[in-house]
Amino acid sequence: MIPHYFALDDSEKHDFIKSQGAGTLVTSRKDGTIDATLLPIIISDDQLLLHMARFNEHWRNIDSPQPAAMIFTGAHDFISSRAYDVPDGSAVASTWDYTQVTIHGTVTVHDDPDWVRQAVVELTKTWDPEHAAMMTDDYLGRATKAIVGLSMTIDRIDGKAKLSQNKLPSERARISEGLRERDTERSRALADDVDAAPSKARRVPFIGGLKARG
Repeated sequence: MIPHYFALDDSEKHDFIKSQGAGTLVTSRKDGTIDATLLPIIISDDQLLLHMARFNEHWRNIDSPQPAAMIFTGAHDFISSRAYDVPDGSAVASTWDYTQVTIHGTVTVHDDPDWVRQAVVELTKTWDPEHAAMMTDDYLGRATKAIVGLSMTIDRIDGKAKLSQNKLPSERARISEGLRERDTERSRALADDVDAAPSKARRVPFIGGLKARG
């Protein structure tokens, strides 16, 4: 069960998926091993439309249709417990902040040129409408030969934004400052997410169940 201060509602999950634009498709083979490929997506008629390079063996290992997961991950990084207000004699573990949304559903492979062509057009319209308007039949014919299409139902969406929402304002300020001082693309992006997340802090510091030992 996801703590209420980290839980995302349905609209937040959908907005996050759309903002990411790509996720990792995870499927299992008949022998129990796993394939995972990062793929761009669009949401159409309550399903995901995707495509994959034909040379990628992943699609050949899909026993279409079969259960699958699509994982979308935002900025993430280490959060030091030194940022917390911890009373003497107590201790709180460091942690990792992140946002992740996972779609569970059934994936189907589409190796039909017309289906793939339409998926390419829709995806390009979403991200580069100017280019979509210039794509010729010849270009689309050649492009679709190099890829296969996939669709995935959206049966369940799990989402969690663990962005220190349960920490006090003073702690959150130190967390954000520490991330910005780390000065990596990932830490700066996470600091922005922490700053934007709604605060749901307790009135007193949460020290958990850990007790420091002398």
